[in-house]
Amino acid sequence: MTDALVTLTHAELLALALEASRRDDSAQALACLKASASRADAPALALFMLGSEYAQLGLVDQAKAAFGQAVERGPDLPLARFQLGMLHMTCGEVDTARAVWAPLALLEASHPQAYLACFHRGMCHLAADEFAQAAQALGEGVALNQDNPPLNNDMRRVIDAIQHLPNHPGMLAVPAQDPQAPQEGASAAEAPAHLFISAYANGKLH
Repeated sequence: MTDALVTLTHAELLALALEASRRDDSAQALACLKASASRADAPALALFMLGSEYAQLGLVDQAKAAFGQAVERGPDLPLARFQLGMLHMTCGEVDTARAVWAPLALLEASHPQAYLACFHRGMCHLAADEFAQAAQALGEGVALNQDNPPLNNDMRRVIDAIQHLPNHPGMLAVPAQDPQAPQEGASAAEAPAHLFISAYANGKLH
């Protein structure tokens, strides 16, 4: 931790990390986030953003550790819980992913991130090879999620992968793809493992 970063508040460090991420300056983003996350009073959001940055760099073990700490420190941060489960799922740790995700099923319809309950249900269906149910639940989550486009893009890619499986039956209609979302298909095993930190460009948790 440099002397300059030591003098900065958590809010200042997170703002600098976001700006660095916009510039694709991962080194500076990591420096700011690690400086914030290393303090005893580190907010859960700093740990969550650190996990997101690690995941984007493909540093899965470090991302798991950061997301895990975010979940412990911020039980009211369901997005961190969902991302931690996604990392376990993409590593083939299905039982662990289900255990991490379990509390998401308790999110009430009035919760601002109630869509995560749908995404959790859809991913569990996918892990059980229940493809029709998975696509339906993920589509319901996409329809509910109005404030986190990057996550919707990730989930649309999973839906697209399901729909391109051999001998796949017709699916219920899924909300139209965002014109900014990538168009390429992917295998079901390539479900995205991270949110893009740009989802927090407005300085609030989506």
